[in-house]
Amino acid sequence: MVKDVGIGIKDTLNEKIRFGTITKALLLSYIITIPTFMIFALILSYTTFPEKFMSTAVIITTLISLLVAGSYTTRGLKSKGWLNGAVSGFLYMVVLYLISSILFKNFAIDKYVVTMLLIGILTGAIGGIVGINIKSTPSKKKTKVKAMIKSTKK
Repeated sequence: MVKDVGIGIKDTLNEKIRFGTITKALLLSYIITIPTFMIFALILSYTTFPEKFMSTAVIITTLISLLVAGSYTTRGLKSKGWLNGAVSGFLYMVVLYLISSILFKNFAIDKYVVTMLLIGILTGAIGGIVGINIKSTPSKKKTKVKAMIKSTKK
């Protein structure tokens, strides 16, 4: 009989937020964000590209970076991808808010800031869920195959 080699409840409850991995994920996401924003600035400066599309491009870039951060954060995790992804999304948005507030000398918290913070948390959580599910599906199949091979050799 093949034994299920899945994750146990004790392992799930003991899994914690990994701030080291979240820090690496934030660096990776800003490696995507900053050059993209620079390219947008160059395009805006040297072409007749309409400014009204720039906010959409910034939001799309931010969402992609948040998804990357959320999915990268869940590398090596077996559970709680949503939580780790949400934390990475929250921290990404806080850092982005602080940088933009310093540059524009405006530390106001309004509906836009709160909305973007919530979008960051949700997008990071979605990235974490996607990251866990993309990576864990093949490894579960491999461990089940290995367990079946071991049981047939006995």
